[in-house]
Amino acid sequence: MLQRLFRDLSTPGALPPKIVLIAGIVAMMAIFIIDLLAPKDVRLHMLYVFPLAAIALHCERKSAIIGALALSSTFQAVTFFFEGISGRSYATDSLIALSTAVVMVALARATRQNHLAAVTLATSDWLTGLHNRRSFENIADLEIKRQQRYGGVFSLAVIDLDGFKRLNDSKGHHAGDSALQILADVLREHIRQSDSIARIGGDEFAILMPNTKTPDCGALCQQFCVKVADRMAAAQFEVTVSVGCKAFEQAPESVSHALRQADEAMYAAKTTGKNRAVSF
Repeated sequence: MLQRLFRDLSTPGALPPKIVLIAGIVAMMAIFIIDLLAPKDVRLHMLYVFPLAAIALHCERKSAIIGALALSSTFQAVTFFFEGISGRSYATDSLIALSTAVVMVALARATRQNHLAAVTLATSDWLTGLHNRRSFENIADLEIKRQQRYGGVFSLAVIDLDGFKRLNDSKGHHAGDSALQILADVLREHIRQSDSIARIGGDEFAILMPNTKTPDCGALCQQFCVKVADRMAAAQFEVTVSVGCKAFEQAPESVSHALRQADEAMYAAKTTGKNRAVSF
């Protein structure tokens, strides 16, 4: 239990920021009171760096970090005053305490940024910024487990670019990359906030749509075909999309099984003319 607590405290995002902020403020108040009541030769002001580090590590808002830093500095200045420190010693001790706190906050913020950057690299596609396959499968697995427990329905769509290889061969890979980015932008613009999109292969994308039945999924996927074709034409790319979608009223065996069924619908769209959506 204690090991898990320390792991969560050292991992940005593992704990709710509001809880960390409140707990940090309470901890600083406790340090302040104990420091005032303790004998003068017992000085606890260095302990402020621990709640400050936790707040800087978990809280995104800079105002919360600046406020916590100001609060700890005020508590330490008051403590130094009641301890009878004055003149040059007072100024020196206050400056050292503030400098220590600022350095600790800076190190915690750097750790937070590095951790979040590493998470982004591990879960995002480098070109489009969408979820990568591994991240998408984790999201889909959670949705399947939710459905197994609570019921309901979700839909899965697989999207593949038509004419992508021809575009790469005729205009180069930079044009292919541009086409992939255009597709990603169109999908981002026309999905709901609850949906999840990913690039799961070279020119293959997937969309997870919770609480979406076959008619709604099919209509949305048909809109994708129209919007993508228009955007590609504007970019002078002879590229369209084939979309296969499958609604699951019963939880599928696995994510791979669900993707395979949506994939079959996508290939049906390709074999029946491309630039269309097929629902199973």
